[in-house]
Amino acid sequence: MEHVGLSASEVRRRIAAELEDDVPWNRVLNSICTEPHPLAVEMAAAAARTNLGDVRIFRGTKRIEREVVRILLSFLGGPTGSGTLVSGGTEANLLSMAAARESARADGRLTDRPEVIVSSTVHFSFAKIFAILGLTPVVVPVDDSLRLPADEVLRQVTEHTVAVVATAGSSEFGVVDDVETIASRLAGLGPHLHVDAATGGFIIPFARELGRELPRFDFSVDGVDSITIDPHKYGLAPVPAGVILFREPEGAQRFAFDSFFKDTPTHHTLLGTRPGSAAVATYAVLEHLGRSGFLAVTRHNYEVTDHLVARLREAGHELFVEPQLNIVVVRMPHAARISERLEELGWIASTSTRFVETLRLVVARHVTTEMVDAFLPVLERARRDVAAEVAYP
Repeated sequence: MEHVGLSASEVRRRIAAELEDDVPWNRVLNSICTEPHPLAVEMAAAAARTNLGDVRIFRGTKRIEREVVRILLSFLGGPTGSGTLVSGGTEANLLSMAAARESARADGRLTDRPEVIVSSTVHFSFAKIFAILGLTPVVVPVDDSLRLPADEVLRQVTEHTVAVVATAGSSEFGVVDDVETIASRLAGLGPHLHVDAATGGFIIPFARELGRELPRFDFSVDGVDSITIDPHKYGLAPVPAGVILFREPEGAQRFAFDSFFKDTPTHHTLLGTRPGSAAVATYAVLEHLGRSGFLAVTRHNYEVTDHLVARLREAGHELFVEPQLNIVVVRMPHAARISERLEELGWIASTSTRFVETLRLVVARHVTTEMVDAFLPVLERARRDVAAEVAYP
Protein backbone atom coordinates (compact mmCIF):
# COMPACT_ATOMS: atom_id res chain seq x y z
CA MET A 1 0.00 0.00 0.00
CA GLU A 2 1.34 3.38 -0.98
CA HIS A 3 2.41 5.63 1.88
CA VAL A 4 0.60 8.88 1.07
CA GLY A 5 2.07 12.13 2.29
CA LEU A 6 0.06 14.32 4.65
CA SER A 7 -0.23 18.05 5.04
CA ALA A 8 2.04 19.67 7.61
CA SER A 9 -0.97 20.61 9.72
CA GLU A 10 -2.17 16.99 9.79
CA VAL A 11 1.29 15.75 10.77
CA ARG A 12 1.39 18.31 13.58
CA ARG A 13 -2.06 17.25 14.73
CA ARG A 14 -1.15 13.56 14.82
CA ILE A 15 2.10 14.16 16.69
CA ALA A 16 0.38 16.46 19.18
CA ALA A 17 -2.23 13.79 19.83
CA GLU A 18 0.44 11.18 20.53
CA LEU A 19 2.46 13.51 22.75
CA GLU A 20 -0.66 14.14 24.82
CA ASP A 21 -0.22 10.60 26.12
CA ASP A 22 3.24 11.38 27.53
CA VAL A 23 3.28 11.78 31.31
CA PRO A 24 3.77 15.44 32.31
CA TRP A 25 6.95 16.21 34.24
CA ASN A 26 4.97 17.24 37.32
CA ARG A 27 3.99 13.58 37.77
CA VAL A 28 7.45 12.07 37.16
CA LEU A 29 9.51 10.90 40.14
CA ASN A 30 11.62 8.18 38.55
CA SER A 31 13.80 9.96 36.02
CA ILE A 32 17.32 11.32 36.37
CA CYS A 33 16.60 13.19 33.17
CA THR A 34 14.44 16.27 33.43
CA GLU A 35 12.77 18.92 31.35
CA PRO A 36 15.66 20.56 29.49
CA HIS A 37 16.45 24.21 29.91
CA PRO A 38 14.40 26.36 27.46
CA LEU A 39 17.53 27.99 26.04
CA ALA A 40 19.00 24.55 25.37
CA VAL A 41 15.86 23.50 23.50
CA GLU A 42 15.94 26.71 21.46
CA MET A 43 19.60 26.32 20.54
CA ALA A 44 19.23 22.61 19.76
CA ALA A 45 16.53 23.50 17.25
CA ALA A 46 18.76 26.18 15.75
CA ALA A 47 21.53 23.61 15.30
CA ALA A 48 19.34 20.73 14.09
CA ARG A 49 21.07 20.77 10.69
CA THR A 50 24.56 20.25 12.11
CA ASN A 51 26.67 17.09 12.10
CA LEU A 52 29.84 16.66 14.14
CA GLY A 53 30.79 13.82 11.81
CA ASP A 54 31.59 16.36 9.10
CA VAL A 55 33.65 19.11 10.66
CA ARG A 56 34.84 20.46 7.31
CA ILE A 57 31.33 21.84 6.96
CA PHE A 58 30.34 22.42 10.58
CA ARG A 59 33.50 24.16 11.76
CA GLY A 60 31.86 26.40 14.33
CA THR A 61 29.95 23.47 15.78
CA LYS A 62 33.23 21.59 16.28
CA ARG A 63 34.69 24.59 18.09
CA ILE A 64 31.64 24.59 20.35
CA GLU A 65 32.19 20.89 21.14
CA ARG A 66 35.79 21.63 22.12
CA GLU A 67 34.62 24.46 24.35
CA VAL A 68 32.09 22.18 26.08
CA VAL A 69 34.89 19.71 26.80
CA ARG A 70 37.10 22.53 28.13
CA ILE A 71 34.39 23.83 30.47
CA LEU A 72 33.53 20.37 31.80
CA LEU A 73 37.20 19.57 32.40
CA SER A 74 37.46 22.81 34.39
CA PHE A 75 34.43 21.73 36.47
CA LEU A 76 36.05 18.34 37.10
CA GLY A 77 39.61 19.28 37.98
CA GLY A 78 41.30 18.35 34.70
CA PRO A 79 41.99 21.46 32.64
CA THR A 80 44.65 19.78 30.47
CA GLY A 81 42.65 16.65 29.63
CA SER A 82 40.69 15.65 26.56
CA GLY A 83 37.26 14.37 25.64
CA THR A 84 34.39 14.18 23.19
CA LEU A 85 30.64 14.50 23.17
CA VAL A 86 28.77 11.22 22.76
CA SER A 87 25.21 9.92 22.80
CA GLY A 88 25.09 9.27 26.54
CA GLY A 89 26.53 7.30 29.42
CA THR A 90 26.51 3.95 27.63
CA GLU A 91 28.68 5.17 24.76
CA ALA A 92 30.92 7.13 27.12
CA ASN A 93 31.47 4.08 29.30
CA LEU A 94 32.16 1.97 26.21
CA LEU A 95 34.81 4.40 24.98
CA SER A 96 36.46 4.42 28.40
CA MET A 97 36.71 0.63 28.39
CA ALA A 98 38.00 0.59 24.81
CA ALA A 99 40.63 3.15 25.78
CA ALA A 100 41.59 1.07 28.82
CA ARG A 101 42.02 -2.01 26.66
CA GLU A 102 44.15 -0.15 24.11
CA SER A 103 46.24 1.43 26.86
CA ALA A 104 46.96 -2.04 28.25
CA ARG A 105 47.87 -3.21 24.75
CA ALA A 106 50.25 -0.29 24.27
CA ASP A 107 51.91 -0.99 27.63
CA GLY A 108 52.26 -4.70 26.91
CA ARG A 109 49.79 -5.61 29.67
CA LEU A 110 46.95 -6.95 27.51
CA THR A 111 46.41 -10.68 28.06
CA ASP A 112 44.15 -13.15 26.28
CA ARG A 113 41.50 -12.65 29.01
CA PRO A 114 41.24 -8.94 29.80
CA GLU A 115 39.23 -8.27 32.96
CA VAL A 116 37.45 -5.26 34.44
CA ILE A 117 36.66 -4.98 38.15
CA VAL A 118 33.18 -3.58 38.84
CA SER A 119 30.78 -3.44 41.75
CA SER A 120 27.68 -5.59 41.99
CA THR A 121 25.60 -2.43 41.47
CA VAL A 122 27.53 -1.07 38.48
CA HIS A 123 25.28 0.37 35.76
CA PHE A 124 23.75 -2.22 33.45
CA SER A 125 25.31 -0.52 30.43
CA PHE A 126 28.52 -2.35 31.29
CA ALA A 127 26.90 -5.71 30.52
CA LYS A 128 26.44 -4.52 26.94
CA ILE A 129 29.94 -3.05 26.83
CA PHE A 130 31.72 -6.16 28.06
CA ALA A 131 29.84 -8.29 25.51
CA ILE A 132 30.79 -5.94 22.67
CA LEU A 133 34.44 -5.50 23.63
CA GLY A 134 35.16 -9.03 24.80
CA LEU A 135 36.01 -7.99 28.36
CA THR A 136 35.39 -10.20 31.38
CA PRO A 137 33.75 -8.57 34.42
CA VAL A 138 35.06 -9.35 37.88
CA VAL A 139 32.11 -8.47 40.09
CA VAL A 140 32.83 -7.31 43.64
CA PRO A 141 29.86 -7.27 46.05
CA VAL A 142 29.14 -3.84 47.49
CA ASP A 143 29.64 -3.33 51.22
CA ASP A 144 26.95 -2.50 53.77
CA SER A 145 26.91 1.12 52.57
CA LEU A 146 26.32 -0.10 48.97
CA ARG A 147 29.79 1.08 47.89
CA LEU A 148 32.60 -0.66 46.04
CA PRO A 149 35.05 -1.74 48.79
CA ALA A 150 38.57 -0.56 47.97
CA ASP A 151 40.39 -3.36 49.79
CA GLU A 152 38.44 -6.02 47.90
CA VAL A 153 39.21 -4.25 44.62
CA LEU A 154 42.90 -4.50 45.43
CA ARG A 155 42.57 -8.21 46.19
CA GLN A 156 40.95 -8.82 42.79
CA VAL A 157 43.65 -7.10 40.71
CA THR A 158 45.64 -9.59 38.61
CA GLU A 159 47.79 -9.49 35.48
CA HIS A 160 44.54 -9.67 33.50
CA THR A 161 43.04 -6.48 34.98
CA VAL A 162 42.83 -3.67 32.43
CA ALA A 163 40.38 -1.41 34.29
CA VAL A 164 38.44 -0.72 37.47
CA VAL A 165 35.08 1.07 37.35
CA ALA A 166 33.96 3.24 40.26
CA THR A 167 30.57 4.96 40.36
CA ALA A 168 29.92 8.55 41.38
CA GLY A 169 26.20 8.28 41.90
CA SER A 170 24.65 4.90 41.21
CA SER A 171 21.42 5.22 39.25
CA GLU A 172 19.61 2.90 41.67
CA PHE A 173 20.63 4.53 44.96
CA GLY A 174 22.64 7.68 44.24
CA VAL A 175 25.54 6.18 46.22
CA VAL A 176 29.03 7.57 45.58
CA ASP A 177 31.99 5.19 45.76
CA ASP A 178 35.09 6.16 47.76
CA VAL A 179 37.08 7.00 44.64
CA GLU A 180 40.04 8.48 46.52
CA THR A 181 40.67 5.29 48.48
CA ILE A 182 40.17 3.08 45.43
CA ALA A 183 42.64 5.23 43.48
CA SER A 184 45.21 5.07 46.27
CA ARG A 185 44.97 1.26 46.39
CA LEU A 186 45.54 1.05 42.62
CA ALA A 187 48.52 3.44 42.55
CA GLY A 188 51.35 1.99 40.50
CA LEU A 189 49.49 -1.22 39.55
CA GLY A 190 48.53 -0.22 36.01
CA PRO A 191 44.75 -0.65 35.62
CA HIS A 192 42.79 2.23 34.15
CA LEU A 193 40.47 3.80 36.74
CA HIS A 194 37.21 4.95 35.20
CA VAL A 195 34.52 6.84 37.12
CA ASP A 196 30.96 6.55 35.87
CA ALA A 197 29.56 9.92 36.94
CA ALA A 198 26.67 9.95 34.49
CA THR A 199 24.31 10.60 37.41
CA GLY A 200 26.49 12.53 39.83
CA GLY A 201 28.79 14.50 37.57
CA PHE A 202 26.57 17.58 37.49
CA ILE A 203 25.65 17.24 41.17
CA ILE A 204 28.67 16.42 43.30
CA PRO A 205 31.00 19.36 42.44
CA PHE A 206 28.26 21.87 43.26
CA ALA A 207 26.90 19.97 46.25
CA ARG A 208 30.39 19.89 47.78
CA GLU A 209 30.62 23.65 47.28
CA LEU A 210 27.29 23.98 49.11
CA GLY A 211 28.71 22.11 52.08
CA ARG A 212 27.34 18.62 51.42
CA GLU A 213 29.68 15.89 52.64
CA LEU A 214 30.44 14.02 49.45
CA PRO A 215 33.69 12.36 48.35
CA ARG A 216 35.88 13.70 45.59
CA PHE A 217 35.65 11.66 42.40
CA ASP A 218 37.11 13.78 39.62
CA PHE A 219 40.54 14.50 38.12
CA SER A 220 41.61 16.24 41.33
CA VAL A 221 42.00 12.67 42.60
CA ASP A 222 45.35 11.24 41.54
CA GLY A 223 44.79 8.07 39.55
CA VAL A 224 41.41 8.83 37.98
CA ASP A 225 41.92 8.27 34.25
CA SER A 226 38.49 8.90 32.73
CA ILE A 227 35.03 10.16 33.67
CA THR A 228 31.58 9.76 32.16
CA ILE A 229 29.27 12.74 32.63
CA ASP A 230 25.80 13.24 31.13
CA PRO A 231 24.61 16.77 30.33
CA HIS A 232 21.18 15.34 29.46
CA LYS A 233 20.64 14.41 33.11
CA TYR A 234 21.35 17.04 35.77
CA GLY A 235 23.07 19.22 33.15
CA LEU A 236 19.63 20.22 31.76
CA ALA A 237 20.51 19.53 28.11
CA PRO A 238 18.09 17.74 25.75
CA VAL A 239 18.58 14.03 25.03
CA PRO A 240 21.00 12.81 23.68
CA ALA A 241 24.03 14.49 25.24
CA GLY A 242 26.81 12.59 26.99
CA VAL A 243 30.52 13.27 27.41
CA ILE A 244 33.60 11.10 27.93
CA LEU A 245 36.55 12.90 29.52
CA PHE A 246 40.15 11.74 29.93
CA ARG A 247 42.87 13.00 32.24
CA GLU A 248 45.54 12.90 29.53
CA PRO A 249 45.50 15.19 26.48
CA GLU A 250 45.93 12.13 24.28
CA GLY A 251 43.35 10.03 26.18
CA ALA A 252 40.60 10.53 23.61
CA GLN A 253 43.00 9.30 20.91
CA ARG A 254 43.04 5.76 22.34
CA PHE A 255 39.85 5.02 20.40
CA ALA A 256 40.67 6.06 16.83
CA PHE A 257 39.40 4.98 13.42
CA ASP A 258 40.29 6.67 10.14
CA SER A 259 37.83 7.54 7.41
CA PHE A 260 38.56 6.60 3.81
CA PHE A 261 37.84 10.16 2.68
CA LYS A 262 40.68 12.63 2.34
CA ASP A 263 40.55 15.47 4.87
CA THR A 264 37.85 13.77 6.95
CA PRO A 265 39.19 13.59 10.50
CA THR A 266 39.79 10.42 12.48
CA HIS A 267 36.74 9.32 14.47
CA HIS A 268 37.15 9.08 18.25
CA THR A 269 33.55 8.07 18.99
CA LEU A 270 31.43 5.03 18.27
CA LEU A 271 28.99 7.11 16.25
CA GLY A 272 30.17 8.60 12.97
CA THR A 273 27.31 10.99 12.28
CA ARG A 274 26.77 12.89 15.53
CA PRO A 275 24.17 15.59 16.23
CA GLY A 276 25.90 18.92 16.64
CA SER A 277 22.73 20.11 18.33
CA ALA A 278 23.82 18.24 21.47
CA ALA A 279 27.05 20.23 21.66
CA VAL A 280 25.28 23.52 20.96
CA ALA A 281 22.53 22.88 23.51
CA THR A 282 25.01 21.82 26.20
CA TYR A 283 27.19 24.84 25.51
CA ALA A 284 24.15 27.11 25.79
CA VAL A 285 23.30 25.81 29.27
CA LEU A 286 26.89 25.86 30.51
CA GLU A 287 27.47 29.42 29.37
CA HIS A 288 24.07 30.72 30.44
CA LEU A 289 23.98 29.20 33.92
CA GLY A 290 27.66 29.20 34.73
CA ARG A 291 28.87 27.79 38.03
CA SER A 292 26.55 30.02 40.06
CA GLY A 293 23.53 28.83 38.09
CA PHE A 294 24.33 25.17 38.66
CA LEU A 295 24.86 25.92 42.34
CA ALA A 296 21.35 27.37 42.46
CA VAL A 297 19.85 24.35 40.68
CA THR A 298 21.70 21.98 43.01
CA ARG A 299 20.56 23.93 46.08
CA HIS A 300 16.95 23.65 44.89
CA ASN A 301 17.28 19.91 44.27
CA TYR A 302 18.66 19.27 47.76
CA GLU A 303 16.02 21.44 49.42
CA VAL A 304 13.33 19.38 47.71
CA THR A 305 15.15 16.12 48.53
CA ASP A 306 15.38 17.10 52.21
CA HIS A 307 11.68 17.99 52.20
CA LEU A 308 10.79 14.63 50.63
CA VAL A 309 12.87 12.72 53.18
CA ALA A 310 11.33 14.65 56.09
CA ARG A 311 7.77 14.06 54.88
CA LEU A 312 8.43 10.35 54.28
CA ARG A 313 9.79 9.97 57.80
CA GLU A 314 6.84 11.87 59.26
CA ALA A 315 4.62 9.29 57.55
CA GLY A 316 6.57 6.47 59.20
CA HIS A 317 8.61 5.31 56.21
CA GLU A 318 12.13 3.90 56.57
CA LEU A 319 14.85 4.72 54.05
CA PHE A 320 16.83 1.90 52.46
CA VAL A 321 19.97 4.06 52.43
CA GLU A 322 20.70 7.64 53.47
CA PRO A 323 20.60 9.66 50.24
CA GLN A 324 23.87 11.23 49.16
CA LEU A 325 22.49 12.70 45.95
CA ASN A 326 18.90 13.37 44.89
CA ILE A 327 17.69 9.77 44.82
CA VAL A 328 15.55 8.61 47.75
CA VAL A 329 15.02 4.86 48.19
CA VAL A 330 12.31 3.77 50.62
CA ARG A 331 11.80 0.33 52.14
CA MET A 332 8.34 -0.75 51.05
CA PRO A 333 6.73 -4.20 50.92
CA HIS A 334 5.09 -4.94 47.55
CA ALA A 335 6.96 -1.98 46.03
CA ALA A 336 6.62 -3.22 42.45
CA ARG A 337 2.83 -3.43 42.70
CA ILE A 338 2.70 -0.07 44.48
CA SER A 339 4.72 1.43 41.61
CA GLU A 340 2.22 -0.06 39.15
CA ARG A 341 -0.69 1.35 41.17
CA LEU A 342 0.95 4.77 41.25
CA GLU A 343 1.18 4.67 37.47
CA GLU A 344 -2.51 3.81 37.29
CA LEU A 345 -3.10 6.91 39.42
CA GLY A 346 -1.02 9.05 37.05
CA TRP A 347 2.37 9.10 38.81
CA ILE A 348 5.66 7.50 37.73
CA ALA A 349 8.01 6.07 40.37
CA SER A 350 10.28 3.01 40.11
CA THR A 351 11.51 -0.03 41.97
CA SER A 352 14.68 -2.06 41.51
CA THR A 353 14.48 -5.54 40.05
CA ARG A 354 17.30 -6.52 42.44
CA PHE A 355 15.95 -4.85 45.58
CA VAL A 356 12.28 -5.49 45.04
CA GLU A 357 11.05 -4.25 48.40
CA THR A 358 12.14 -0.66 47.73
CA LEU A 359 10.49 2.30 46.04
CA ARG A 360 12.86 4.73 44.28
CA LEU A 361 12.00 8.42 44.06
CA VAL A 362 14.19 10.83 42.09
CA VAL A 363 14.37 14.59 42.55
CA ALA A 364 15.40 16.65 39.52
CA ARG A 365 14.86 20.28 38.58
CA HIS A 366 11.19 19.75 37.66
CA VAL A 367 10.36 18.39 41.14
CA THR A 368 9.14 20.94 43.69
CA THR A 369 8.07 20.79 47.33
CA GLU A 370 4.48 21.35 46.16
CA MET A 371 4.79 18.37 43.85
CA VAL A 372 6.12 16.25 46.73
CA ASP A 373 3.19 17.32 48.91
CA ALA A 374 0.76 16.38 46.13
CA PHE A 375 2.42 13.00 45.64
CA LEU A 376 2.54 11.70 49.21
CA PRO A 377 -1.24 11.30 49.70
CA VAL A 378 -1.34 9.41 46.39
CA LEU A 379 1.45 7.16 47.63
CA GLU A 380 -0.55 6.37 50.77
CA ARG A 381 -3.62 5.61 48.67
CA ALA A 382 -1.55 3.27 46.48
CA ARG A 383 -0.20 1.49 49.57
CA ARG A 384 -3.70 1.03 50.98
CA ASP A 385 -5.01 -0.26 47.66
CA VAL A 386 -2.19 -2.79 47.35
CA ALA A 387 -2.53 -3.86 50.98
CA ALA A 388 -6.19 -4.60 50.32
CA GLU A 389 -5.30 -6.58 47.20
CA VAL A 390 -2.78 -8.66 49.10
CA ALA A 391 -5.17 -9.29 51.98
CA TYR A 392 -8.07 -10.21 49.72
CA PRO A 393 -6.64 -11.46 46.40
